[in-house]
Amino acid sequence: MNRFVGRTSRWLLAAPALLCSALALAELSATVDRREIAMGETLRLTLLGDAGEQPAEIDLTPLSRDWEILSRSSATNARYINGQNQVTRTLEMELAPLREGTLSIPPLTHGGRATTPQSIRVNPEPTVAPGDALVLFEASIDQSSVYVQAETILTVTLQQAINLDGGEISAFDVADAVVEDLERRSFQRRVGKRTWLVTELRYAIYPQKSGRLTIPAIGFTAREVQPGRSLLGARLGRRLRLASEPIELEVKPVPASFSGEVWLPARELTLTENWSIDPESLNIGDSTTRTLTLVARGLQGSQLPPLSSVQGSLNIPELRFYPDQESIDQTELSDGLQGQRIQSEALVARSGGSWQLPEIRVPWWNTETDSLQYAILPARNVSVATPAPLDAASPKQPTTELSGAPATLPVWAWILSGSGWLAALLLAGMMWMSRRDRSVAAAGDIAPHRDASSLRQALVEIRRCVEQNDPASLRRAILSWARLHHGRHFASFGDLTTASSESLAERLMMLDRCLYGGGDISTATQGLVEALREEPAPRAVTARANELTLYPT
Repeated sequence: MNRFVGRTSRWLLAAPALLCSALALAELSATVDRREIAMGETLRLTLLGDAGEQPAEIDLTPLSRDWEILSRSSATNARYINGQNQVTRTLEMELAPLREGTLSIPPLTHGGRATTPQSIRVNPEPTVAPGDALVLFEASIDQSSVYVQAETILTVTLQQAINLDGGEISAFDVADAVVEDLERRSFQRRVGKRTWLVTELRYAIYPQKSGRLTIPAIGFTAREVQPGRSLLGARLGRRLRLASEPIELEVKPVPASFSGEVWLPARELTLTENWSIDPESLNIGDSTTRTLTLVARGLQGSQLPPLSSVQGSLNIPELRFYPDQESIDQTELSDGLQGQRIQSEALVARSGGSWQLPEIRVPWWNTETDSLQYAILPARNVSVATPAPLDAASPKQPTTELSGAPATLPVWAWILSGSGWLAALLLAGMMWMSRRDRSVAAAGDIAPHRDASSLRQALVEIRRCVEQNDPASLRRAILSWARLHHGRHFASFGDLTTASSESLAERLMMLDRCLYGGGDISTATQGLVEALREEPAPRAVTARANELTLYPT
């Protein structure tokens, strides 16, 4: 009964913190498909919410000042990632501007959170080519001159005032350039008394050679759909064949003033770092991971270079560095692509002291200001505390000489002293009983961690990683098995060896050296699954923490 009350009280105390944590993770965002439109055109606004947010319930009244909501639709997307169910909800709206100028999509609030305001440029109503043309097709680029390997956006625009069937755009090839497809855009445009459906196909082009670059003519074919229907379906009229004009682009070479080894022409570039543990508050044997993130607007992820390794630039025997698996990715923004490179490195402190990791400097060329700039991470201090000597930890107590014969205590003092000893013995007995109950409860809590089916599944995952020769996944799978087998978390193989049998510890140390040193992993993994399966229960493993170091030399 007391145990139930204790657990209930702990849950009641933790509930407000869990609620605050869930609210902090909730996000509400707003994005638009274009930053510049014209009167008569439409804009797509997307509201995205997660962690319980309901975009469909947001008050949209602030939009009515500058915008007319033509249509709206909502959707829910559920994904299961890393053992957690993630649900996101979206609300898409088609907006039409009410006036020209720079209009704002104001912050939209819900549940104490608000979206970021958006600024949209609305130009005067566009003019359509004279004549009776009902279908227009053209191609354009966002700049006539660009640096080599820099990004330029090609937009192929189809405008139709009639219904079309079977529309196709011919494939095209740009010599000496890399072409990436971007998201297609569709919106309505009203000119006079006629409504046009506008479709934009966008491409990111990265010239690989300086000089003149020619984008060839692009063709479009379709059939006109006439009013009414026939027995076979839609009534098809004349076949349309249209083509855009070729485009000439000037590609400038790398400026002579650029001093970097890797040419990085971007609109924006940032370099950030994150440490799993503060490097200035480490103890001997601690491990911390430094994660470097390089993000560039206007570049592909593959264009970003690997960052200078701390291990390669320093020779500090007291510190060990282990590179982790890096990731390269890219996402699409409203004005093009954004590349990202993430690189991690584990640092293990082997002895006490203080060192300084060097500054990281990445030169890049700002294409918007046409100037050389640097992304810089300042030098970082690493401090490892040295444990105090045992003699210093327990200083000798000063002694005081007593003179004279010992005083005779009264009877009541002896009775009071005896009562104190009796109370101390009773308190010690109660504490022993309490500790025994908690030990039994803890054993019951640990039991689920050693569920047989979970251990078998962990061994299956380890065998799969061995067969696929996947070192990074193998390391994570072995640590997951150790958590199930021992009922506690292990940060590294070195930590796991202190709780393993002697035979398994030797296998883990050999595998650790192969994973970080590039040795033959197939030899180190022979018989690994069988050794893990035969590993005795944690109670049968002798404590060997004082006999093994984290990373033996």
